[in-house]
Amino acid sequence: MRNRITRRHALRGLGAVVSLPFLECMVPAGARAAAAKPPVRLVWLYAGSGMFMPAFKPAVVGKNWTDAKEFPADTMLSNNVKIAPEVKPLATLDPLLPFKADVSILSGLFHQGAFTRGTVVRHGQDPMCHLTGADLFRVPGIASRNSVSVDRVAARHLGQHTRIPSLALSHDRNMTINYTETGSPVPCDWNPWDVFQRLFSGPTAAEKAQAETRYLQKKSVLDAVVAETKALHGALGAADRERLDEYLTQLREIEERAVQARKWEGVPLPTVPAGVKPLPKVAGVGQTLDLGNPQAAAGNFGPRVRLMLDVLVLALQTDQTRVATAVLGHMGDVYKEEKLNDAYHGYTHGISGPGGQVGMAAVDRLRIGHVAYLLGRMKAVQEADGSTLLDNALVHFGGGMGTWHESTDLANLVAGHGGGQFKMGEHLDCKKAPLAGLYVTMLQAAGVPVKRFADAAAPLGLG
Repeated sequence: MRNRITRRHALRGLGAVVSLPFLECMVPAGARAAAAKPPVRLVWLYAGSGMFMPAFKPAVVGKNWTDAKEFPADTMLSNNVKIAPEVKPLATLDPLLPFKADVSILSGLFHQGAFTRGTVVRHGQDPMCHLTGADLFRVPGIASRNSVSVDRVAARHLGQHTRIPSLALSHDRNMTINYTETGSPVPCDWNPWDVFQRLFSGPTAAEKAQAETRYLQKKSVLDAVVAETKALHGALGAADRERLDEYLTQLREIEERAVQARKWEGVPLPTVPAGVKPLPKVAGVGQTLDLGNPQAAAGNFGPRVRLMLDVLVLALQTDQTRVATAVLGHMGDVYKEEKLNDAYHGYTHGISGPGGQVGMAAVDRLRIGHVAYLLGRMKAVQEADGSTLLDNALVHFGGGMGTWHESTDLANLVAGHGGGQFKMGEHLDCKKAPLAGLYVTMLQAAGVPVKRFADAAAPLGLG
């Protein structure tokens, strides 16, 4: 192009601002041969209330962690509880096998401050302290005080380069894992439609009204920038044209799904037909499903979570943010799409019986499936230097509890390569190293000048 466009360039139309992916023509001509290095993006994913570790944690340390396919005979959990034969080792991780070279499994991590006993129960501490690592009871005379979450630390340094310093998403409007410097909770965005509009519609009141009009007229945000799109398309090289077309196609598809999801937001749930009784109590599970409970009856979280993750990828791909978090599940979720009739929390407390173990492992695998979906979408995004979005990111997934709600031997994994700084594909035994050490590693990989965070005085080595 005669006039090079920059990373801040956008397609603008009536009430619409469409950011662009990273194109080759955004790189100065003199540097194009050595293509400018894309920034490192940081993502934290969370699922609360623990993980059934026998189905998650590999028995083998190192690169051959997939070798162990069966439990040794009469394998027991703690408290002399036998593992149910229906639960298979590594079953939880099956969705990640296509990304084995991009993922490392981290066992043996310790989140000490997050589980100091006090006035807040463990199920409350888990999401509150997952990204802060804080001892809530450290201040004498104060019942509970949190501290800053790691995403906010990252945003403090990286947010100056992007329109949105950090993006905090949740599948549940009442759930957050993000906290300010003073320990106050930060509300999450939970509606994918609203987040999509935030990314691609103008910020003024008039432009927002135009966006609403566009929605009511069933028009796409891309319709508002047709002229600019054609002009830009004609000025790009072949590789950039192909990359732009792929991005705009993906953008339209996600927008259509967001519109469809929005249509149903205000539609009330149907009433239970006359004569329908609650399902009977399932042996080994713990709770009876009340079909008249809207929260239980609405337990199909999969489409919302997938759409939320699609929007997250768009935000990273267009460099509108380099820091993102997402809550994929919590203790109260009822996964009806998996034909599970109890809340996840009920399965964790029914762990002594096969019903609880099987239910917990099924939910764990579903959540890991969401992680795999995100990694697949990130790996499909090609950057201007030929690398992928996943190559230039570090994605952490984990929670603050293990099988028995303990705070050691937590279920954690990290994916991506941090711009080529890390090789993955191993199971690492972290030998009670602080989980916060992984956060330090992630921050440093993105260029954030920190040496410690929470109870970690050094980064965690990833190889």
